[in-house]
Amino acid sequence: MDAFQLQGHDLDSLRRVELPEPHPGPGEVRIRVAAASVNYRDYALATGRYQPELPRPFVPLSDGVGRIDALGEGVDGYALGERVIGHYTTAWIDGPFRSANHASKLGGPLDGWLARRIVLPARAIARAPEFLDDAAASTLPVSGLTAWAALQCMDLPAGASVLVQGTGSVSLMALQLAVARGLDVIATTGDAGKAEWLRSLGARAVIDYTQRPDLSAAVRELTDGRGVDGIVDVVGGPRFLDLLDAAADNAHIAVIGFLHSMQVDGNLIGPIMARQLNIHGVSVGSLRDLQAFLAEVETRRIVPIVGARFSFEQGAQAIASIAQRREVGKPVVVFD
Repeated sequence: MDAFQLQGHDLDSLRRVELPEPHPGPGEVRIRVAAASVNYRDYALATGRYQPELPRPFVPLSDGVGRIDALGEGVDGYALGERVIGHYTTAWIDGPFRSANHASKLGGPLDGWLARRIVLPARAIARAPEFLDDAAASTLPVSGLTAWAALQCMDLPAGASVLVQGTGSVSLMALQLAVARGLDVIATTGDAGKAEWLRSLGARAVIDYTQRPDLSAAVRELTDGRGVDGIVDVVGGPRFLDLLDAAADNAHIAVIGFLHSMQVDGNLIGPIMARQLNIHGVSVGSLRDLQAFLAEVETRRIVPIVGARFSFEQGAQAIASIAQRREVGKPVVVFD
């Protein structure tokens, strides 16, 4: 089987290889992959920036869609030819998160979607929304569900304000979901050319942080001095302190990413206590969460933003493209 493997801790170690054809065991399905999308996590793993302790080699990419082409013994409820997406944390079916679930993640440590076929537990898949094409459907399991889970933990009423950062796939889906739910969205960008584009998706206001480095002051100007009710943080690092100052009393902050870094130095405890802020660590969601998210996507007809498209042969370039951040939307590898 034609596949890519991450064999080391840099992009040069991502090799195209021939692997044995996989076969589903009891309770499993085999999926012929149609499209797979790239998350920042995939790039961070491929460059050794994130979880260097994970055993190598493994097939990268945590997100994908395809059609079932073989059923293992005992599988019911699915048929050959059905188009499905895989649940990223395959062991997390329902209930609260447990740290042991990390060992069941696709695209490291388990083999992911950058291969012609993938075998998954039948209990860890879901039907792809029919109205979405393969590229759009492939973006949903990780970044899409993460955005949904972030908004769920905030539980904000219509009219409440939420801040999203940049034009990455999590932020864009959070923006689309928030607008569909009637929330007042403020977005940030470092690219003036993308500001109008973010407004076209429904953001009421866009802050160019290259022109307004004082983010908290800019946010408070746009909210009559009170700050925002919710924040989807994908950046991390020292800018997290600015987010605390941009938050309203009792606000919710969903901590998701580390585009800058995982290190924060400064006065964290003071503002969290003084304004009774709620900090949520978000690690995607369960299969039940994924099903609820997909139902909302269907009901609201939300179409994820797809960025650059790559062929299977360009799998390594697709992962490397994350660092360039030229395209709006999520990079997708579209198979033959």
